[in-house]
Amino acid sequence: MEGLDRVGSAFLRRILLRMKELGMSQTELAKRMHVSRPYITKVLHQDVNFSFRTAARLASALRMDFFPDLREREERNFFDGEDNQRVNNAHAAGADANLADGAPGRCELLA
Repeated sequence: MEGLDRVGSAFLRRILLRMKELGMSQTELAKRMHVSRPYITKVLHQDVNFSFRTAARLASALRMDFFPDLREREERNFFDGEDNQRVNNAHAAGADANLADGAPGRCELLA
């Protein structure tokens, strides 16, 4: 899977997880975003390209923050695989902990 596809898939998995956490249907998400339900279906199935603005609107409708994260490729290779996995796990645990205590979630694009 190419980098861009991985980023998009990770973003959409996070959106779907948040919808499940909130018990939110595609219909409700569409209403909150003032778009059609078929459009939401296309977005969630990656059948349509969407902008950062749409990504931010998705996050906002799900009471999340949207922060695209850009970094140089060398930075990703700084850690060995094990250390990198620990960083990713810690980051994921922090995001889940924020959601567990009722604080708004944070949605990031990580390459």
